[in-house]
Amino acid sequence: MIRCENLTRYFGSFVALDRLTLEIPQGSVCAMVGPNGAGKSTTMKMLTTLLAPSRGRAWIGGRDIVQDRVGVRQLIGYLPESFQLYEDMSVERYLQFFARAYNLDNALAGERVGDYLERLGLTEKRHARVGTLSRGMRQRLGVAKSFLHDPQVVFLDEPASGLDPVARGELRDFLKFQQHLGKTVVVSSHVLKELADFCDHIAIIQHGRLMEFGPLAGSGGVLARYTGVSAGGRRYTLRVARDAVRLEEFLQALGGVSNLERRDATLAFDFDGDEEAAARVLAQVTAAGYLVTRFMPEEADLEAVYRKASAGGRAE
Repeated sequence: MIRCENLTRYFGSFVALDRLTLEIPQGSVCAMVGPNGAGKSTTMKMLTTLLAPSRGRAWIGGRDIVQDRVGVRQLIGYLPESFQLYEDMSVERYLQFFARAYNLDNALAGERVGDYLERLGLTEKRHARVGTLSRGMRQRLGVAKSFLHDPQVVFLDEPASGLDPVARGELRDFLKFQQHLGKTVVVSSHVLKELADFCDHIAIIQHGRLMEFGPLAGSGGVLARYTGVSAGGRRYTLRVARDAVRLEEFLQALGGVSNLERRDATLAFDFDGDEEAAARVLAQVTAAGYLVTRFMPEEADLEAVYRKASAGGRAE
């Protein structure tokens, strides 16, 4: 869906982006991470046709970002890091205004506006003036506008900025919902812990260069290469009241379990399966008579990936 070949941008003698080459598949949510000035926003501005590349090429849905700018813009939504709002409008009227600008009919516009207000926690503010909203609520309103016209690809530059934990959870659920609809989303953010919950690809950029790119999950994924979590990007911790040694043998015999480690009564392992499959493993353990006192997934450690990739290191 998104393909870049040696995409490069100069500002005078300064190289803001240096030969970026990657391919993000359709239906992916890709985290684009890196420090301020790394080239993330420059990349997004080029891919959204707002900034011409100095060298290289890129395509969105097969359409060239330079030769077919109008075609690309028909496919995308974009939320820049800093964006303007019509502060005298109500929240609902603001979205309805853009729905009309996107040529949505009244019935579809009303349905989509109401749905997005609810999904992003803005329903109670639907009649409030935009100018009275907090920074976090403005961010959520901007996200809603970016998806309003049903684009195939959406670029979100620091969408979690100013959001409290509850709002970040709503954003995460909203992006998962959009991914379920087949959308491709590129998210630039410093909030790595939050990105791990819903992104399936990661691009790490530093000093204008791509340090790492690929899917997060799987035996060949980025998490596996940097942190050793090889099975679906999920590592689980299981603690029992007794019989941990015997349980270790029991788990080793189960399919999908790998990298099993035991410390006293606690066992940690990678599991190649979704949450439902992991729940079935727990059911098998308890059915076998083990008294489980704790069972939970470990969070994907994107911070560790970022630190190692930025330093040029990699797990064995």
